[in-house]
Formats: sequence, C-alpha cells, structure tokens
Amino acid sequence: MATLVLSTVGTLVGGPLGGALGALVGRTIDQTVLFRPRDREGPRLTDLAVQSSQYGSPFAHVHGRIRIAGTVIWATDLKERRIREGGGKGRPGTTRYSYSVSFAVALSARPIQGVGRIWAEGNLLRGQDGVFTSETGFRLHTGYGDQPLDPLIAAAEGPGQCPAYRGLAYAVFEDMALEEFGNRIPSLTFEVIGSAEDVALGPLIADLTVTGVPDGEESVTGWSLPAESRRDAVQAIAAGFPISLVEQDGELRTIWRENALEPVSLIPAQALLPRDASDVRAFERQRTAPPSGALALRYYDPERDYQPGLRRSGSSGSGRAQQIDVPAVMTAARAQQRVEQLVQLGRDGLEQLHLRVALVDPALQPGRIVTVEGIAGRWQVRHWQWRAEGIDLALVSQRTRPSPLAASSDPGRSVNTPDDAIGATVLALFDLPSPMDRPMDHPHIAIAVAGASAGWRGATVYTREADGSTGEPLDFLRIGATMGEVIVPPTNGTALLRDERSSITVRLVRDGPLILANADDDALASGANMAMVGAELVQFARVDPLGDRTFRLTSLLRGRGGTEDCTAGHSAGEGFVLLNEALGLVDPVRIGPGPDFRAAAQGRGDGAPVPADLASPGRSVRPLSPVHGRIERGEAGDLTIRWTRRSRSGFAWRDLLDAPLGEEFEAYRVSILADGIAVAAFECASPMLALDTVTVAALSAAASEVVEACIVQQGAFGVSPALIVPLEL
Repeated sequence: MATLVLSTVGTLVGGPLGGALGALVGRTIDQTVLFRPRDREGPRLTDLAVQSSQYGSPFAHVHGRIRIAGTVIWATDLKERRIREGGGKGRPGTTRYSYSVSFAVALSARPIQGVGRIWAEGNLLRGQDGVFTSETGFRLHTGYGDQPLDPLIAAAEGPGQCPAYRGLAYAVFEDMALEEFGNRIPSLTFEVIGSAEDVALGPLIADLTVTGVPDGEESVTGWSLPAESRRDAVQAIAAGFPISLVEQDGELRTIWRENALEPVSLIPAQALLPRDASDVRAFERQRTAPPSGALALRYYDPERDYQPGLRRSGSSGSGRAQQIDVPAVMTAARAQQRVEQLVQLGRDGLEQLHLRVALVDPALQPGRIVTVEGIAGRWQVRHWQWRAEGIDLALVSQRTRPSPLAASSDPGRSVNTPDDAIGATVLALFDLPSPMDRPMDHPHIAIAVAGASAGWRGATVYTREADGSTGEPLDFLRIGATMGEVIVPPTNGTALLRDERSSITVRLVRDGPLILANADDDALASGANMAMVGAELVQFARVDPLGDRTFRLTSLLRGRGGTEDCTAGHSAGEGFVLLNEALGLVDPVRIGPGPDFRAAAQGRGDGAPVPADLASPGRSVRPLSPVHGRIERGEAGDLTIRWTRRSRSGFAWRDLLDAPLGEEFEAYRVSILADGIAVAAFECASPMLALDTVTVAALSAAASEVVEACIVQQGAFGVSPALIVPLEL
C-alpha cells in the first residue's frame, strides 16, 4: 500500500516527522487514487438461499459448522423408468413413470471434515446417523489435495474431461429417486462441517488482510465467507465484529475495536498550544446526541436447525430498529452478547475534542488511544493536521468497556425436523367391509404401516410369495397409521344399541398430540372415530388417555358395516387401526387367486422386510348375514321359518321401504342342526322356508337336546355369516 511505502521512505529521510508526513500523504493517495472506496453493500444472510446452478457462481469458504445450499456443478439427464400397474380381467391398466438423476453439488472452496444432516425442500433427507429417507447413492469428496476423480463423473464425461476438483469439497448423489420431489432435483441444504471446533476470527482476519492476528478471542460456531473478494470477506466479519487499523512500529496492524483501549498515552497540559491569538492553552469540545432507536442483529441459530435468528438491544420510540446481518452461526446467548457489545461500541465518538500540540509524537498517530491532562475520559486520535502554529489533533471519545455480559438467552421455540433414529416398521393387514352404500366386487384390503420412532419416514409395501420372497411393490406409505394392539378387549356386545358397558384399552405404536380424540353424535354419524378392532368395525365416542401411548375407548357403536358376527370372541393382542387417509388399499389385481393374502413392508431403517398375513379376505364381496329370524307354527304341526335379508347397498335405508338386493341373484341355504350336527339342508330363493309335519317330526326325533336352523345368504363371491334360529320342536 502507498501508506506503508511512503511512511517507510519518509522515516528513512526525515526521521519520525518525515515518517508521519509520509504516512499522511500515503493515506491520501490510497483513498483518492490507488484504492478509492467503492459503494458498499452490507452482508446478507444468503447461505440458506435456494440451491443454484448458475455458471460462474462463487463458492463459499466454510469454516466451522454451518448450513449452506451449495451449487450444482454437474448433473446427468433424467433417467426414466416405466412401470405397468393393473390390467387384466377386463380392467384397464395404468402406466406410471418414475425418474432418477445423478448430480454433484459444490459445498466449500476449502477442505472440510464432513457433512452432517442434509435437508431436501426443508425436510430431513439424511440424519446424523447417515441414513437417507429417500433412495439415493451418496459420496462425499472433502476437497483435499489428493482428492481422486469421482468414478461416476469420470465414467460419464471421460477421464480426460473430468477434473478431480482438488481444493473443492463436493457431494455426489447417484440415481436419486425424484418421484417424491415432483420429478425434479430438490433444493438441498447441507450441514457442512469445516472443523469440529469453533471458528477463531482472528486468524481469518490475518489471512485476509496480512496484518497479523488481532489480540482477543472472538469466535463463532461457523462462518461461510463470501468468495467474491477479500474486501467483501473482511466487510462481512467487520459488520458484526468491528475492527480498527493502527500503525505500530512502521507496520499496519488490525485490532478489535473493543480491545482498542491499550496502550494509553498521556498528553500533558504543558504540550498544549493556544488555538488562537489569545495565547491561552485551550481546546474545543463538541458533543453529539446519542443515537436513538434499537439495534437488531440477524444470525444463524444452530439450536433451530441453522435458521435465521434475531436478537435486539435497546428500544425505539418509532418502533424501528437498525438491522445488521452477520452471516455467522452463533447461539442465541452469544448473539445477544454480541448485539449488546455493538450497542456499546456505537456510543463511541459521541464527543469530539480539538486541540493543538507543539511536536509530533509517534504515540499520537491516528488510531492510538490517549488521555489529556485535565480532561476526563479516554480519547482516540481520529486525524491530525500540520500547521505553522503546531499540530492540530482531532480526538473522539472512547467509553470504558464494561465486563462481558452474562451469556444467557432463550433461542425461542422451534419446530425442527426430527432427527431421531428411523427405527423399525410395523405392518398390519385388515379385511374391511364394503363402504356404506357402495358394494364392491373385489376384496377390500387395507394396509397399515407405522414406526415407533419419531424418525420413521414411511415404508414400501410389497406382495410376498409363499416362499417368503418379496414380489411387486404395492404402495409407498409415507404417513404412519394410527394403529396398535388391544390390551383390554371389549366384552360381547350387540350392534342394536350403543355399548356403554364395554371399553377397549389400546396401546398405539406411536404417541402424539390429539392422536385420538372425542367425537359427538354428529361426528359419529359422519363416520368419525371408526376403527377395526380385530375383525369388528367399531366407533367410539370417548377417549381417555392413560399415558405411555395407551388409551381407553368407551361409548361404543359395535358391529358397524355388517361386522356384528365379530362382536364376540375378542382377545388381548389383536390389532387396532383407525380408518383414515393414512391407510393404503391393495389394488384388487394384486390380490391373486389364493385363499390368503401375504405382504411385506420395508422402510429405510429395516434390515429385512416385515411380513404380515391375512387369512381368507373378502368380507366386502360377501352378503351380509340375515336378521330377524322367526318361526310360525301351523295348526297341523307344520313349521315356517322366516327372516329378513340385508344388502350391502342398503346401509342408509333411504326409502324406508325395502333394502335393494345388492347381489346378482337371491338365494339362501338353510342347514338344520341337531345337537350341532347338520342333518338336513334346503335351498331357498326367498327369505322363508316351510317344513311340513313329516319333516318336523323327523327333525324332532334326530335331536336329543337342541335343534337349530343355520341360515346364510349366497352371493356370487361367497356366503354371508350365519343367522342361527332355535327351533323348539
């Protein structure tokens, strides 16, 4: 710099006075000719901006631990995969397309130690355990001088066209599945670890300015320095940690402004000269009103996943505050301490002192701290001017620095992305009845998956062959179902009245706020709080939390959807699942001809697929059991058995007359049981069976204790549950 050169030359020629004059002229040349200041633009919090791929974008220099977006430096074309689903049995098929892509993201223009968490579109893509929630390959190149070629990039571009990017830390994603990101590369942010320790700002200033390491222990958790120029980097640091430049022993030195109080030189009263013709040794003192308003500091908060935080100091009558952006990672306590120190530094220079001395003293160079005999306080030399009458000095006041403030501040409540272990998947299959007034011609099988850990993020469900191997994928379920197991089962009940005597105690796979809630009669009529308990469809009105993911359900509506045949025989350990949008439904084409249905689920935290079986599904296609069985006796001893049919199309009973048939044909089979053994069977085309006196007598003779009629309705896909009618012969 011209200042240093002319100061050295002046000292050699004219001693200390010549050196001072040379420094003065050099600073003038620096500021007006060689290094004329340009317009300044303050630092901004931009490291969490949307990921960029703009050609020529500068790379950040990461120090410590910080979250940045990075820059895409290489990518392949989208890889398309064609998936055929459905079809067969007269149904149209569906062709679905999924895409994947490989790409590389530059993270830091200096070597790093590693990468912690990774976010995609703000959601956690990889946790601290290194497990990805989406299908992708991943490699990290830390940017050291011996960094090899990436094999994927080298294979795609050719060894002669692929640099090793030594000195640049970057990450490579191989065949990342894009289906859950709208078939596009997601916007990624990375927790980049430049070093495990906090970042000392003194060495950074020394590297940028070549002026030595400032005294003091200023440090932050992490910092991403801009790479446009050294000047921009220094300005970014000085915005939150102001610095001063002083000349010591012919060299320019950098000091922190809060440490600029030592050493202190004394200007004795005898050295003062009169400022006018009055021949009185005097000085001129001016005071400036203190700034009004508050100061706000923005920073990155590691306690809130590195999201921007705001700390304030002071108050403003107008409600406005001066805002300073410090693109550094700091705790809330450290940021509050920093903004308080900036407010204190802002009170410097409120008083100005103008005086005249006889000789130039090296201790009075600009930037030095002095005291003046007879005047209270400490003063910094702002500038001086050579005159024939003496040396005019301009001093500004420097407040005494108080001890550092206590480092305590609440970072506030934050909704962070959970970074728990993914954990194992729980899978259950349920045979659902037909939806109300919408009869089905295929089994209605529901898939429920969940994970006990807060880090669980979904699972893929596959068909499972008889040998245990997995087949084609059925669905990918990201939202966990509200499911668990029955701890205390309900007693036998009826579908005709609300069950106020029974209760069900369930323990869920995972707990959460308002996971089960009360429902009034209007909500129940609209289908709220409907759950499969074993094979029975139940609704519950009241929920009592018992703690440890356990709930007691009371005020029950039993046997919903035609499952009244399952209101008895419940046992502890059977499944519980709340019917909501979190469930998956099996495509009927995937069910197959076998009597049982088998599936398996596998999430990112499962070492092997989790199996589940469902025996004899198909309740939704079978008729409902007949009801209202009754006996009419004739005078001659004959007997007529009557019953009322029900329909899968008539749950609502809108016309209040008769339920529609809901089947391709109407047919019934009546079996006569004598002491539990079938002794006769009859086929009927209407809901009645007439037995003459001879048949009645034969049946009466066949049984020693009980004679019963077992009535089922026949349908195209099976028979209904039985209606048992005792026959008193």
